[in-house]
Amino acid sequence: MASHDKNVAPDLAAIPPLMEWIEQRCEEAGLANELTFKLMLAIEEAATNVVSYAFAEVPPPHYFRVRLDIDDKRCAAELADNGRPFDPSAAPPPDLAKPLEEREAGGLGIHLLRNMADRIEYRREGGENRLRIETARP
Repeated sequence: MASHDKNVAPDLAAIPPLMEWIEQRCEEAGLANELTFKLMLAIEEAATNVVSYAFAEVPPPHYFRVRLDIDDKRCAAELADNGRPFDPSAAPPPDLAKPLEEREAGGLGIHLLRNMADRIEYRREGGENRLRIETARP
């Protein structure tokens, strides 16, 4: 199994370099383009949520790191931060049947995350949020 770790600045400007890093690791591992796309989309959504919301009203120092594990059967990312607790796996699904103007803002990113990953798992451990995103390799 190949494992890779990256510290990420808790800033939106750090997301594009993170995505480049993930794409390079996936390419090195020989992942199919479709799987790489799904994984990157899910991680980008989760990472954007971390840097946009996790640290509000939380005194510094803030940290955020991503671990990527790729083997023959799966590709998994774990995002860890010391922000406010938030479990995206417990968020209710958006009501997609309602007209757009009647829907509450937000929730579509988590919906996207759930649809791009085969499994998401959240836990709060030692003052950290840990979100694991997994996709199976065909």
